[in-house]
Amino acid sequence: MLQIGLVDDSVILRSAIKNVLESSGYEVVLEAGGSKELFEKLEKTKPSLMLLDVFFPTENGLDMLARLKKQYPKIKTLMVTGLKQETIAEEARRLGADGVLYKPFDTDDLLNSIRQVAG
Repeated sequence: MLQIGLVDDSVILRSAIKNVLESSGYEVVLEAGGSKELFEKLEKTKPSLMLLDVFFPTENGLDMLARLKKQYPKIKTLMVTGLKQETIAEEARRLGADGVLYKPFDTDDLLNSIRQVAG
């Protein structure tokens, strides 16, 4: 079973995504609202795939991605963003993201993106 981590500052969005993933047979093993919480939890739990938001009120998801890939290169990453700017997607891929998912997305978009990234 694919173990997934969710990193988004919106508790409501994390909860909605978690419900979709768990009802689709995935296991959500990590949830975090920012980088401090993420890296503390990664000391104990290593998901195989991470859904990581790009924009946070006080930090940058691309910076988190760079640190994540440096410290945990085997964790697959799916960046989630509401801005459909190719420069963001290009930068995410340059930093090691395995895929980019644009908000708003529906259940099929989410699950298809996870399947593509997970291989």
